[in-house]
Amino acid sequence: MEFHKKKTFVELAFGGGTPVKAFLTACVVGTILTSINHGDDILAGNYPHPLKVALTYCVPYCVTTWGAITGKLQSIINNVQEFINEKKIVELSFFNFENAITAAYFADENLRVVRVNNNFKRFFPYLNKTTEVYFPDLLKNMGIPSDQITMFKRDLNKKGKVFIPRVELFIDGQNKIFSLLSTKTTNKNFGYLNGFQGQFVDITSG
Repeated sequence: MEFHKKKTFVELAFGGGTPVKAFLTACVVGTILTSINHGDDILAGNYPHPLKVALTYCVPYCVTTWGAITGKLQSIINNVQEFINEKKIVELSFFNFENAITAAYFADENLRVVRVNNNFKRFFPYLNKTTEVYFPDLLKNMGIPSDQITMFKRDLNKKGKVFIPRVELFIDGQNKIFSLLSTKTTNKNFGYLNGFQGQFVDITSG
């Protein structure tokens, strides 16, 4: 796949045939607008000021050029997104959680768990599967009460974030207490980073 080098504004505005397209568009649209706005005056022999006519042609030229620039930028972004390995991007975005003292997770827009850190597995060793599973189902498998799971889904849908200050679980013969924080994530350039991330904080000793 071709990887685009960084392009300057001049290259975006005047490369790839953009000036020709903008010129032809300006000729057609500018003539139509001039006819609509000044046609009666021209037929009557009263010619409009040249600056007004020039601006009538300049506007569609500039609009077409700007549309071409934004289109090229989006094309570059799409190519970069395809070029960069999706798994690596997810790993990089999860880097700060990898060595966290909390149990962190990342789920996609459908709440399917994509990634958890090592602490997640250590906090909840009895879970057979921690990825490729619907996160509310994972909460159920942890032993979290249904009313807290219902609150989790409701707040996430309505507010885009959740804070459950106290989750009590019985793990390996011990009563453990956690706080659960989750929030919606968005990224306009890398769609596969859109989803939800969160972490369990062990507050047992507190």
